[in-house]
Amino acid sequence: MRMRKSIAATIAIFALTACSTNSANIDPTVSPTGTPPSATASPPVTSFSAEAVILVTKAFYDEYMDCMTNPPSEAIGQVGNWCSSNNSNATSSFPANLEAGGVAEAGADPIVCAQSFPMSYKVRDDATYNSAEKTGKAFVAEQFGSGELVLTVLLSGINDKLLVDNIVCPVPG
Repeated sequence: MRMRKSIAATIAIFALTACSTNSANIDPTVSPTGTPPSATASPPVTSFSAEAVILVTKAFYDEYMDCMTNPPSEAIGQVGNWCSSNNSNATSSFPANLEAGGVAEAGADPIVCAQSFPMSYKVRDDATYNSAEKTGKAFVAEQFGSGELVLTVLLSGINDKLLVDNIVCPVPG
């Protein structure tokens, strides 16, 4: 049931994203009359909030989990690497940042911080966003049969997008 909700949420996010982008291939720098927009046009949104951090983190995990359970043909033979390197909600430096963490070398999936996938996951509502540094931090609680694992997701504001830049797995204690 939770998987169905996750898939439905992913589809809804993709549908909303598709509707909010230039689906008609309209150049946003040119007005409908063919002239450049006026100087009073609104600048791109560069201010984010903790709510945006939560939404982007959820979209990132939903896209990753969907990719891992329904990998595209391009991912054959390298599903984990492909799915972590081709997430529309991640920075271009995300794969290198994950690798630097060393979790994959220890045999765990560096995105879920475990050797197996969680039964469920939820982005907690205590995310933060630092507007001065354009960085965000979210916490993902993953449920496993043996308990809960909470990991930290770091986001960066790049141009007018908020993207996942790294995941910090908890140190086993």
